[in-house]
Amino acid sequence: MQSLTFEIGNYRGRFAGFCVRGFILAALIAFGALLADRPATAGSCGALTGKALYNCVATNLDHKADMIGRVRGDPEAPVAARALQTAASQLRAATSKVQALSAITQARSAISGIIQQAKSGGRDSQGWGRLIGALSQMASLIQKKG
Repeated sequence: MQSLTFEIGNYRGRFAGFCVRGFILAALIAFGALLADRPATAGSCGALTGKALYNCVATNLDHKADMIGRVRGDPEAPVAARALQTAASQLRAATSKVQALSAITQARSAISGIIQQAKSGGRDSQGWGRLIGALSQMASLIQKKG
């Protein structure tokens, strides 16, 4: 009888440890999911300046270009993805605030052209407007900290 009681106690300890580890893992996953929902815009680069800022914004643009490039059924998506990738590469090559702002301005101009094409084709352009807003935030951050 004593060995059976010992085994039950050991089982409870292992089960409690398993539950605690499971709870911690679930909390980490939930926390990670919250972080993933943060906008990958200029806000995540706010503490940086100069070349580090340009690289951070370029990484965010590459992320947005990848997301847009996966969109199917929107004829403007490949053009927008290329515009953002071009802006990201120009930002990585930028050595001054003027060059960095020029890259963002060119991307905004390309996206504005896409909005006009979408409107003339009778398609929804709301998502592209949000992208213009994100690019404006990035330009503002470069203007302040670049």
